Amino acid sequence: MQPADELAAEVLRRGSPLRIKARGGSMLPFLRDGDVASVMPATTREIGVGDVICYETPPSRLFVHRVIERKQEWLVAKGDALAFADVIEPPQLLGKVVAIERHGKVTRLDTRIGRWRNRAIVAVSALIPLVIALAIPARRAVRAALRG
Repeated sequence: MQPADELAAEVLRRGSPLRIKARGGSMLPFLRDGDVASVMPATTREIGVGDVICYETPPSRLFVHRVIERKQEWLVAKGDALAFADVIEPPQLLGKVVAIERHGKVTRLDTRIGRWRNRAIVAVSALIPLVIALAIPARRAVRAALRG
C-alpha cells in the first residue's frame, strides 16, 4: 500500500472525515481523475444502493466505487466505467463519499437530488462501460479528422 493510502485508511478508521484525490478512470464519466472526494466514515448499515463508497481491497489498495447491490451486511460495488464488481465485506468499508469537487465546484451526493441521481446511475450502470467503449474510438476518429 502506498504510504498515502495507509494514512487515508487509518484516518477514516479512526472516525475522521477525509478529502482524497481520485485517481484513474474507473468511475468515468461521473468521477474523473483528479477530482477530490469528501469521504465520511460510515458502516455498511448506513450505505444504500447508489452510494459512492471508499473501501480497501487486498493487497491494501483504496478504491472509490458505487454500490450497485446489498447482500445483508455485504456490499457489491463497481466503478461506473467497469464491467466487473467487487464484493465488499464490512471490515473493508472505510467511508461514504458525500461530495465531489471538480475545478472548484462542489457536487453534493448526500442530498435528496444527489441520492436520486446516484440510484439512476445504478439503473444504467451496465450500459456505461459499453457507451464508453464506443465513445473513445469515436472521439479519436473525430479528433483525427479535425487535425486533417
